[in-house]
Amino acid sequence: MATYSRLIRRLMITSLTIVISRALISPLLTLFLSNKLGLDPQDVGLLLGIAVFSATLLSLYGGYIIDRLDKRQLLILTMLSSGVGLILLTFAQNLYLVTLVLIISETASALFLIGSKAILSENLPVGQRVKAFSLNYTLTNIGYAIGPMIGVVIAGIQPTAPFIVAGAIACGSMFLLLGVSREADPQSSGKQPQSFLDTLRILKNDRTMVLFTLGCLLSTLVHGRFTLYLSQYLLVTHTQQQTLDTMAALLACNAITVILLQYQIGRLLKREHLRRWIAGGTALFIGGLIGFSMADSLIGWCVAMFIFTLGEMIIYPADFLFVDTLAPEALRGSYYGAQNLAALGGALSPVMCGFLLMHTPAPSMFYALSALAALGGYLCVVSGRRIKTVQK
Repeated sequence: MATYSRLIRRLMITSLTIVISRALISPLLTLFLSNKLGLDPQDVGLLLGIAVFSATLLSLYGGYIIDRLDKRQLLILTMLSSGVGLILLTFAQNLYLVTLVLIISETASALFLIGSKAILSENLPVGQRVKAFSLNYTLTNIGYAIGPMIGVVIAGIQPTAPFIVAGAIACGSMFLLLGVSREADPQSSGKQPQSFLDTLRILKNDRTMVLFTLGCLLSTLVHGRFTLYLSQYLLVTHTQQQTLDTMAALLACNAITVILLQYQIGRLLKREHLRRWIAGGTALFIGGLIGFSMADSLIGWCVAMFIFTLGEMIIYPADFLFVDTLAPEALRGSYYGAQNLAALGGALSPVMCGFLLMHTPAPSMFYALSALAALGGYLCVVSGRRIKTVQK
């Protein structure tokens, strides 16, 4: 990190603290909403699904706003919105108010991710971007590894305290960026569209981006919320205690692998070989899914998770590099916002997998996911043929 500018260093530290603030409440949110509003698990799932779906759609317009205004100031606003929203959850009693707060919080999280990608692209030379993104992604995984443990410990002292602490961390993170001036002029990199509709027309007419986003959506069905469908599968095929033990081991395996290897793998990615990397990552996803379907011991599950995680470590920076290569200088936020629509796949995944587990033999879920991964990877590889590797 010492090789990067002050803005990039502060941005990476902020990414870590923001992830910790969200990870603090991740294991507690379902139970908290159930107790707060008297909802059953199905209704809580529906409520969270509405929030994620709404935030994903709003992020498309958010990307357009990011292109037109000071990205650093917008990131500060997203941190403030997220922090205030998390604190308000502890006081909200009305279902509609809770839904609104969750949508605002999820939207702020999505816009922070889009804005941070745009800043990395705007302020780094081409050769450093994917390395910086991989390092940033490693830091966020460290946050997801330690955040839930801290949240559970704090909740043992006071059930609502994790939400207040998480909100305070998000708001406090603003100060990391307040003293840093932007290093690139967002208006100087090209002519911008005059309206949001103009931007949508540009995105719609960019067939490469449309095809790639569709491929990402299918791929995200597989890796976006994999912990949810793995839990669903294990609850059908194993006892509750076996499910808890297996998931704990799988999450630890995933986190340790990403933290140790993500930056090293990210350094190897090159624009001129992007299609090969995407194809390789997709193959690893399929190998991991088949491994899950055949696993009959904890070691077998962990080996399959290691293979699956290798695919994850390739696909995430490869997606960033693809959009960075494709997006015009003046529309980076809009393009990252459009690519973020692929997150809808993560929202659909538990629904689809639950249906398959109810109506088909349990292992067939993994074969269906493998087919979707193959199709998504194929669409991404095909769209990659249309990209001319240029130095921007």
